Amino acid sequence: MRRATAIAILIWLPLSAALPDVFRSVDAQGHVQYSDTPTPGAELVHMRNGREQIRSAPAAPSSPGNTSTGTKAASLAQSGDQIHQQLEQEAAARAVQNDVAQTRADQCKKAQEAYNGSVQARRIYKTGANGEREFLSDDEADKARLANKLEMETACKGQ
Repeated sequence: MRRATAIAILIWLPLSAALPDVFRSVDAQGHVQYSDTPTPGAELVHMRNGREQIRSAPAAPSSPGNTSTGTKAASLAQSGDQIHQQLEQEAAARAVQNDVAQTRADQCKKAQEAYNGSVQARRIYKTGANGEREFLSDDEADKARLANKLEMETACKGQ
């Protein structure tokens, strides 16, 4: 048993010393950034070797039975949960942004295909109530092409 404990300690010591300091900062746009280098206004969220208490986590109330080691462990656990939740929220926000961008790109592509099809077609038709083709007059076809052009410009705006 002592041998297993000694081996575990020998393995754990180099790993705990390798943990870098982590600093959390918020930029002007409100984006949270984590870095290993301190910047003005950054909060320390993890200390090497646990020598100092984490500053970004609220301090635990002191009680006669509460030791500083227990406070540090509780602060570390609470801070780890907060960081994990923050990272999950940021990942979800990036996924939503990617989905929105993909949807807009798909809408733009469909609008471009509709416009190009209406320009290349000699005659434009719409499907009637009974499923038959109703060909548009030249004026109506020009209006349909214009509408497709405006729809394409709206869908592709900013791309």
